[in-house]
Amino acid sequence: MKRNKNLGWGLLLAFVLWLVQMTVAAGAGLGRLLPLALASAACWAGATAWWLYRMEREAKPLEQLEETLKQWPQPQALEELRQEAGQQGQAGPLAQAMAGILEEVDGQIQLAGRMAAAEAAKDAQRRMADDICHSALPQVLPDLPSRSSFEVQGRLERGTADCSPFYDYFYIDPGLVCLVIGQVPGGSVAESLYMVVAQTTIRSRLRQGRSLAETMADVNAQLFDLGSQFSLHALVGTLSTADGMFHYVNAGEVQPLLMRNEDRYEWLDAPVYAPLGMNESVSYRTMELRLKQGDRLFFHTEGLGAIADREGIPFREQQLRADLNLSRGKGLEPGETLEFLQEKALVYSKTLEVGGYAAMLLEYRKGDKELAHCEVPGQPAYAAQVADFLKRQLDENGISKRHYARVAVVVDELFALCCRYVKRDTVLVECGVAPDAQMVTIRIAAMLDGQDPLDAAEMEEGPAQEAMAFVRAQADYVTFKPGSERDTITVVCYLG
Repeated sequence: MKRNKNLGWGLLLAFVLWLVQMTVAAGAGLGRLLPLALASAACWAGATAWWLYRMEREAKPLEQLEETLKQWPQPQALEELRQEAGQQGQAGPLAQAMAGILEEVDGQIQLAGRMAAAEAAKDAQRRMADDICHSALPQVLPDLPSRSSFEVQGRLERGTADCSPFYDYFYIDPGLVCLVIGQVPGGSVAESLYMVVAQTTIRSRLRQGRSLAETMADVNAQLFDLGSQFSLHALVGTLSTADGMFHYVNAGEVQPLLMRNEDRYEWLDAPVYAPLGMNESVSYRTMELRLKQGDRLFFHTEGLGAIADREGIPFREQQLRADLNLSRGKGLEPGETLEFLQEKALVYSKTLEVGGYAAMLLEYRKGDKELAHCEVPGQPAYAAQVADFLKRQLDENGISKRHYARVAVVVDELFALCCRYVKRDTVLVECGVAPDAQMVTIRIAAMLDGQDPLDAAEMEEGPAQEAMAFVRAQADYVTFKPGSERDTITVVCYLG
């Protein structure tokens, strides 16, 4: 633009000089030429001003465009185009530069669109996986009399970790509760669906009367047959509400922590087997633990212990057990303890987010007065000893004679049937009374070679069949569960 202005003023000056020279040369004709020169100069000046005005209007947008292009992250591209064109400030090179920039911007917009679509699809899958995991959480336990014998609470944090954690608890029978905690590595919809399939299979097998070890072997085989690359890391346990016996199998999950009678949490030392679905044939062994009043078991998946501080030290190595053992933490209810530990984990990680994990806390609350057992040889002659034991236990818990008579006859008939089919060794009789004295749970454990004495008596005639019919008619709930060492018959009688 500056070059165009200089050109216009130069032409005007040249015209004036030419006019002066012509006037001097004419000499005597100065008077006649002066008006003509002035008129010509005025016309030339007007034409030059109009031309400069038009050039100003045309050049101003180009200058603005040039200033805009100079702010582009690659101004050297504009300079190269100028040099190639050899015409500084002209519209052609600027238009070419602008076209290149627009093409680059269009490419970036398309890339941003594809990235936004991919991120939106990922978020949608994440939300769907979250919904699946939350749908697998347990329902409220039914209000059975045995419910007062224990308290269990769980917590699920999906967080940012790439896993599908879950926890579960449910009644197998009115005196037996199952607890499950685990995770499937990977946080997509496929892993979440795999987790639900595994959880449903565990529930189904246990409710069919399968033992814990058999259930784990069956679930492992079924998941392996799916042919997927997934596996389930899980700890599955059952709690007898009458006597506090906790049986569990750990298949690739973190070891739980046990607190005895409000003392200190300590890690359990037990075998950890291969995750479910990873290997074709795995032999699982059930571990046994006797809980007493006030004992607590804390379960969690890998995600909680893997939370790291700024130095990369995992939470499980430094703070997890220490935080559980704080006096404030031990005095809280199970649900409050899980929330307290979550807050401690956030403080430890120095971030507002933690990885995904599941946690569960079980507290056994049944007192020794409400639970007792006796063990006698498996012979009918010892029925009186069992009756004396039962009478003492029911008297100590304030059970009326009317209710006592019903329970005593049921136990006597059932003990006689067990003696009829027991193969060897002794018979263990346990009697548990609910704290509100509204339910009595009787467990008889004996070596019956996996044969239910009630089913066997049903095939006979005479006293055995009559005893079987009486037990099933008078008891509110009867179940038989085969075991690796002893088989167990559970009888529940409601007294309300």
